[in-house]
Order: sequence, then structure tokens, then C-alpha cells
Amino acid sequence: MFNEKFWLAIAFTSFILLILKYVKPLVIKALDNKSKEIAEEILEAKEMKEKALRLLERAEKSYEDSINFSQKIIKDAEIEAQKFAAESQKMIEQEISKKTSAALDRIKLEQDSAIREIKQKIILAALQIFSKNVEKETSRNQHDQLISKAIENFEKIH
Repeated sequence: MFNEKFWLAIAFTSFILLILKYVKPLVIKALDNKSKEIAEEILEAKEMKEKALRLLERAEKSYEDSINFSQKIIKDAEIEAQKFAAESQKMIEQEISKKTSAALDRIKLEQDSAIREIKQKIILAALQIFSKNVEKETSRNQHDQLISKAIENFEKIH
């Protein structure tokens, strides 16, 4: 009556029903757990992506701020360098002016000294010539008086 295919079909069907009854909830539970894990990981990945985007925005802003700050520092350094160069140039010009003025004063003093020295030599030579000429014409006494008087006048003048 019932052949073995029939009993095989009943056994297979029973096996499937038993598996569905006992294993299906376990499989569904495992699949639910796995889908929950996947959903949590997706949410976590979205949160991480948002955090990464915020960090990227902050990093880009920080980079821009750093670039702006470095440009400001460079501009400030250039301004300071220009000020320093201008001050240095001014100080150099002042020093050159002082040295030139001092040199001109020294030259003037040396010229005055040389002129005085030449005048003295001329006066002494003139006195000697005068004394020779006076010697011939006047007596010795008068000659000494004239020379003494000339020397006194010369000392008073210089």
C-alpha cells in the first residue's frame, strides 16, 4: 500500500516541519540579530562619517586659519624689515653726517693752525728783515727796543 517513496516523502516532510518548527526561530533570531548588528554598524558608520566630515571641516578651517596667520606673520615681518632698513639707513646717514662734520671741523682747525703757523713764520721773517734794515739805520739800542716792541705786539695779537 504505501511504498517507500511515500514514507520517504512523509519522513522528509516531517523532517522539514520539525526543522521549521525548531530551527526556524533560531535562524530568524540569528538573522534578526545579524540584521540588527548590520543596522547598528550602518548607524555607527554614518555617525563616524559625520564625525569625519566635522573633523575635516575643522581641519580645513584650521588650515585656512594657519595660512592666513602665516601670511599675516610674513606681512608683519616684511613691514618690520622695511622699518628696520629705514631706521638703519637713517642711522647710517646720521653717522656719515657726523663723521663728515667732524672731518670738516678737523680740516678747518688744521687750516687755521697752518695759516697761523705761516703767519708767524712770515712775521718772524719780516721782523728779521726789518731788524737787519733797522740795524743799518739805527743804533743798537733802538733796534733792541723796536724788536722787543714788535714781539710784544705779536704776542698780544696771537
